[in-house]
Amino acid sequence: MAKSAPAPVAADPAYIDRPDLAETFADKAHRLTFDGRTLRIEFCVERPTDESGGKAASPVCRLVLDLDGAVDLFNKINTLQAAMESRGVITTNRAA
Repeated sequence: MAKSAPAPVAADPAYIDRPDLAETFADKAHRLTFDGRTLRIEFCVERPTDESGGKAASPVCRLVLDLDGAVDLFNKINTLQAAMESRGVITTNRAA
């Protein structure tokens, strides 16, 4: 019996822009949970609750990523953090 050729390695899928996709504004990432397989991030916006100046965080988006998506997000955030540090936008406290 002849051996079959190894399956070709799948290339990254093509990116297809969706200009009709709505954007959602958020002030903060309020809650992050990871169950070992999925990362859930709840984005919120702070809104005034009354005229006294009190504020409450209201969820505006819940994002769920599988493990590969979470790793990809962390890698991209690390790259962004390094770029922001090099421009002096943020500083990081490094333990001595």
